[in-house]
Amino acid sequence: MTEWTIESAPHEENSLRKSRIRTERLSQALKQIVPTSGDDLFHIQRFIENLKIINKRGELISLIMNRSQEEVFHKLMECREKQVPARFICCKSRQLGISTLIEAFIFALVTRYPYRFGLVVANSIEGGQTIFSMAQRFCGTLDLERATGSAATNSRRIEYPAPHYSKMQIDTAANRNLGRGATFHYVHASEVAFWERPEEPILAINQSVPRHWDTLIFWESTANGVGNLFHRTWIAAERGESDMEPIFLSWKEFPEYSLPAVPGEPLELTPEEEDYSNRYSLNLEQLKWAIYTKKNQCHNSWDKFHQEYPIAARLAFVFTGMPWFDQDVLEDLLEATARPPSHRGYLKFRENSADPEFVEFDKGPLELWKLPEQYLTYSLGMDVGEGVGADYTVIQVVCNESAEVVARYRSNRVRAEAAGVDAFLLGSFYNFGLLGIERNGPGLATLTACERGLADFPQITGYPNLYYHTYTDRKIPEETRRLGWITNKTTKEAMLSRLAQTIESRGLIIYCRSTLLEMQGLVWDPEKKCFRQSYKAPDSKLTHDDEIMALAIANEMRTHNWENRFIAGILPKGGEF
Repeated sequence: MTEWTIESAPHEENSLRKSRIRTERLSQALKQIVPTSGDDLFHIQRFIENLKIINKRGELISLIMNRSQEEVFHKLMECREKQVPARFICCKSRQLGISTLIEAFIFALVTRYPYRFGLVVANSIEGGQTIFSMAQRFCGTLDLERATGSAATNSRRIEYPAPHYSKMQIDTAANRNLGRGATFHYVHASEVAFWERPEEPILAINQSVPRHWDTLIFWESTANGVGNLFHRTWIAAERGESDMEPIFLSWKEFPEYSLPAVPGEPLELTPEEEDYSNRYSLNLEQLKWAIYTKKNQCHNSWDKFHQEYPIAARLAFVFTGMPWFDQDVLEDLLEATARPPSHRGYLKFRENSADPEFVEFDKGPLELWKLPEQYLTYSLGMDVGEGVGADYTVIQVVCNESAEVVARYRSNRVRAEAAGVDAFLLGSFYNFGLLGIERNGPGLATLTACERGLADFPQITGYPNLYYHTYTDRKIPEETRRLGWITNKTTKEAMLSRLAQTIESRGLIIYCRSTLLEMQGLVWDPEKKCFRQSYKAPDSKLTHDDEIMALAIANEMRTHNWENRFIAGILPKGGEF
């Protein structure tokens, strides 16, 4: 084999020597960037526990992890051991030190490894400065000059000079240029549930963090109602429908949340306290702490206590507000009863007939949990939307005998007149059940279609079992000649109150998950004295209460059975339904 030699000029030798030096320096840097997994946990934990924090007593102490911090830290390190991207969403109680830990973790990584960029995103400038001051304190109380050079710090960033080049910075969710043109390896998103418009900054964060094992996106927040991005992402993470891993930190798991109690010490408990203790298997010390904290730190309000110190994630989300419906009942229905429909599609007229025919279609507006039965009666409630692309038109169908919500129609792609045809078909399909249609606004066009028919549908000669408005504020209810259900401030509060009572007494069996979630999100604003919806469906940009209103009207129809013109006259064999 021929060996080739080249005699280099002096300037070429100098360039080659510089190239070797650069290669060696890059090799050393790569060794630092990709640490050996065996001792990474030990070194990072030791680094973090040498950092200084100010405790609740105003003392400067070392950051020795508490139980909640240890739990989160080991999840973070598990991702590094497995070399997978770390993506977490953490729903927490207050004062567990999670923000402190994430700040320390990101600070440790950008300090230990070169060419690393960390970002902290807060809800507000003040909140961001409070969080970032921890990182500045870490930097000011740790001797870093020998390892990384003296860091340049200001109110928004900590930046290390060459050859380290790592930095950590703070920003707010309101910054429209957040993450634009930048790459970050570690992102701490603080109090995401309180971001005003979280979709845009979260999208920017996701684009700025590469899909590499040495990266982190960590959302942490206390809950702030249901239906917002934080709640939707949490639900998706719990179901395994997201790359985010959920972390919930219940106060029950931490020893510091207890008060000393003498064995056999009597406690006079209210029914709510006794139910809470039994439901979550609290010991005497934990129960004593919960009662004390509720009374002295949460205005003696279970709602406030569940918001600030949730023992289960569902309590954290549900109780941020004044829920209108019984949340325990709704949660039981979601866990034990809610299920996908057995059929989905639409109804059409049979050829040369006025009889309805069901057509299976996976994108149809009609979902059926139970098909109609010959000897059963049904009540239908209809909330009519504005039309194509606007609010949804919803029809709920309730079986009077079994109290099951057996069908739901929902569409925002149909005009009011055409919705009348669908209502006629659905009512006919369910044994001509008593059909209550909200007459407000576009509902008049729907009522007209049901009562008189449309030129394009000669099969419709008038629905024979329409609801007529009834005066309910009189000693004896009196039916009027006005078709449809009238919704105003008085009737809305009254029918929603009756629906709430029905739910509380477990008088309805609801299979539809979206209806239950919408009901979970309905809260009463005592200051403005109005209802407010906090749940937003994943496929919607707005909040809606159409399913609730349709169900409330259907529930009213159940109480008007004396008006039902199609009560079954023949009993099945055996004489019982």
